[in-house]
Amino acid sequence: MALPQESRATFQSLVNSGNIRYVTYPAAAASVAMVSDGAAAAWAWAAYVTIVAAGVIADPCWLCGVSIHTPAVETHNGDIAIASGAAAAEVDLAIWHYKGTWPVVGTTAALVADAVPREVYSNTIWLPYPIRIAAAPRLAGKVRKSTAASAAGVSLKVIAVTGVGT
Repeated sequence: MALPQESRATFQSLVNSGNIRYVTYPAAAASVAMVSDGAAAAWAWAAYVTIVAAGVIADPCWLCGVSIHTPAVETHNGDIAIASGAAAAEVDLAIWHYKGTWPVVGTTAALVADAVPREVYSNTIWLPYPIRIAAAPRLAGKVRKSTAASAAGVSLKVIAVTGVGT
């Protein structure tokens, strides 16, 4: 995109933003399980998981953040990478850090495990600057985590903006 088009899109998004719509992907579907494959060692990236197939997202759209919730398996720290591109040719667009806390407050397992209260975990993590995604590529994600090999992770949706510059 050339400078005049970027300036026009910036004006539309900041000043004339009546057409902008926030959307989540996958749309009208459950969140995607972004979990380790059970074989990756601590802090090793697991394989990519498809969030949406090519041709599904708006063209263009802007990646704004992720909504993560429902941590799985164990308490851990982790990173989530969101990428675009075909399988085996993904390019990471953004990486976020998160803390997954399991199990949730009030469950017997939480009290028996360590008697430490756990919060219900749901978090929206915004990028400081949206990332433009053109041509409606496949979106995928991967996770790495602080714990040894397990299927720990979270479920997530990608937050995007459409209608910028229209």
